[in-house]
Parts: sequence; structure tokens; C-alpha cells
Amino acid sequence: MPRPPDDLPPDLKAIPFTLAQGRALGLSKKRMRRQDLDRPARGVRRAVRPEDRTAESVWANADAALRERCSAVELAVPDGAFFSHLTAARLWPLPLPGWSAGAGPVHVAVMEPAMSPRLPDVVGHRLSHHLISTVQRNGFRLVDPATLFCQLAAVLALPDLVAVGDALILGPRFPDPVDERPYLALADLVDRVDRACGRGTVKARRAVGLVRQGAESRPETLVRLAIVEAGLPEPEINIDVRAADGTFIGRGDMVYRRYRVIVEYDGDHHRTDTRQYDRDVGRLDLFAAHGWRVVRLTGRAFSADRGACLARIEQALTAGGWRRAPAKPSSVRKVPLPPG
Repeated sequence: MPRPPDDLPPDLKAIPFTLAQGRALGLSKKRMRRQDLDRPARGVRRAVRPEDRTAESVWANADAALRERCSAVELAVPDGAFFSHLTAARLWPLPLPGWSAGAGPVHVAVMEPAMSPRLPDVVGHRLSHHLISTVQRNGFRLVDPATLFCQLAAVLALPDLVAVGDALILGPRFPDPVDERPYLALADLVDRVDRACGRGTVKARRAVGLVRQGAESRPETLVRLAIVEAGLPEPEINIDVRAADGTFIGRGDMVYRRYRVIVEYDGDHHRTDTRQYDRDVGRLDLFAAHGWRVVRLTGRAFSADRGACLARIEQALTAGGWRRAPAKPSSVRKVPLPPG
């Protein structure tokens, strides 16, 4: 006997389920067509929760929503399929620009000769490169990190791609036994990009040349790239700063030892977390006491007026003895404009 229209088995209220599973538990076809069941993939249903209906909740829980969608898609794709492209990057998770959190299609890949899946809101990929492999991350089967970097080169801007590369090769100061890092050695990433082909290859090769060890956040990477783009020297990233006698003073985000300049990037948590704020004040006072010039940038200021922030860094470097190289004269003869 089918269950009443307003009833679901408790187990089906929390997870996606196939139509076959629903029928086995007594749900009629009519019941599984009701609007209180979402359709994340063909032949799959998921109970819609009240909080799913608010836009604020959708954005705040974008990653959780993606994981639920992918769990549902897994029920409908063939064995051996895996997630790739932006979907794999979000499931990893890797640092991405804000626009990527939108509810776009799920990217699922298979290796030849298997046929790529054809499902609503799913982009199927049929891959064949001999260097492609898969890894298990957070309960999902994903494309290997080096191949993922090459895939993202087709859709991300150069600075965003460098931020992904920085995150992939990062050896954290305090290792996490649950999340072993780095995910990939820089030499292996360079080798994979050298052998890549297809869309985004030129960008991937440019980006991998800008990837650096030590960047602990996407904003740090974007600030470093902006500094270099402005013609300023490239800083060292997240290194220990010591006094003349070797005593540890603190760790600097971006450090110019030669010019005794430290650039500190403060995310919003540096303002809202009282303990973090107090630690910052003490550390920056120590830097100043030992003769370092500290340029402190906030995320909001950098987004609002990047030029002013870069000018402050240049002023500190100039005070420390750095000089901008004079511009080379152009070898192209300028053609005078006609009068008027």
C-alpha cells in the first residue's frame, strides 16, 4: 500500500534516493512527482527542506548543496565515472573566485572507451590522456590534481589559476593529519602542464611559472601577483623574521629582507577576532621595534583602491633603498599625429 502523499520514510528525508529505492519503500509514481521532492539527476529524488527555498541559504550553503547534488548524480552515472573541472575543484575544495559558487552544471568525466553520461544539469566529459588518474577526496572520486589544474585553465583568469596552483603545492606550516599536504609537488605540476594540450594550455604554462610555495590563502596570492604586475619586486611569502641575533620575532606574510619591508594582508577575521587582533598588534610592534617598515593591507581597502595600496608598498620599498629601473626607450619610432 503506497504511503500517504505527505509522508516519507525517515531515511529518505536526509539523503538522495533513486526511483527504484522509493518504489521498494512503498512510494507511488505520483508521490515521487510531488514538488516537495527535488530532481538533482534523472531517476533520482531528494526531499526539499524548508531552508532550501531561501536565496540566502542557497548561497551560504553552496558547497553543501553541491555535495548533495553530486551524491545524487553518483547514483545515476556508470561505475568508473568521476568528477572533474569546476565541480572537482569545489569538492576538493580549492580556492576559487566567488562566481564559481553558483549552481552551475555538475561536471562528470569518464575515460575512453566509456561513453560520457548524458543527464540533466550534468556536463559529461570523455577523456583519454594517459596521464589522467583519479583520487578520493571527501568521499568523492575526483580527477587528479595536476589534470584538474589544466582543466581549470580553460575557465579561470590567470590570477585565479595561480591561486589554485599555490594551494595545490602548499606545504603547510602545521600539517593536518586528516588532510595530507601538499596535494602535488611543484615539479610534478610543471611536468604535467608541459605535456598538456587543448584549451587553456598557454595560460596554464604562464600560471605555473607564477606558482610559489608558501601562499596560505587566495588573497595573499592575488596581492603578490598585483605587486609584481605593478613592477615592484616579488616578496618572499610567509617566512620567519628574526632579529640580528637570530631571535624569532614573528612571521611575515610578504617580506622584503633587503629593504626591511613587510606587507601584511588582513582578512576580515583579523578585525572581528579579538585574540587575533591583539596578536597582530603585538607582532607588528615587534617588527617596527627591530627596524622593519610594515605596510598593512585590508581586503576591503585592496578591493576598493588597489592603486593606493600598491603606492604605499612602493613608498616603503623606496624608503628602504629600492629604486624603480628607468623605463627603456621604445624601439618603435613614433609617428607624429596630423594637425587637428
